[in-house]
Amino acid sequence: MYRAPTMEKREHHRRSIRLPGADYTEAGGYFITVCTAERKEIFGSIENGQVLLTELGIIVRACLIQIPNHFAHASISEYVVMPNHVHVIIALGVGARYIVPSHERARSPERFQKPVKASIPTIIRTFKAAVVRQAGKELGMSGPEIWQRNYFERVLRDGQEYADASRYVMENPMRWEWDAENKRRRHETREEGHDVSCPYGKMN
Repeated sequence: MYRAPTMEKREHHRRSIRLPGADYTEAGGYFITVCTAERKEIFGSIENGQVLLTELGIIVRACLIQIPNHFAHASISEYVVMPNHVHVIIALGVGARYIVPSHERARSPERFQKPVKASIPTIIRTFKAAVVRQAGKELGMSGPEIWQRNYFERVLRDGQEYADASRYVMENPMRWEWDAENKRRRHETREEGHDVSCPYGKMN
């Protein structure tokens, strides 16, 4: 953990689930979770509560921490690269930690195939593409082998949500044994009839 947090098939269309009126270019904090294709544990492993990254995981971490170099208004608050997913809190705007969403019409809404410059969706697409390019050069891997198509997002609406998300990110390696993204745990939990969905955010 570091502090500074199947390819799912969709027929014919993609559905974006977002907070009404939230502007995803506005100053504030966003909790993002990006998963590997088919939740494969290709970024590393967990031993004694510590993340041991693979070569691919090292590339993912390097590309992640370079986000502010490409988007000057974005900063990485907390992040962790886990065996089959990445958690990161991205803050837009200098000193921004969280936002209180407005239900008025967003000033710069993003539509499918019409990206908004420097928005959260654009930042995540750029990050994922950078990993694919570097992994292709160094490891001979392609995008479909690495990333799930979509990602999960959560707008951090107040200080408590920010604190909860930050703590979750920092403690994630220590909680891997019980993590819903842990394949072994997910199998056991499904048999017990519990919800195994991502605990933070909605798929975008």
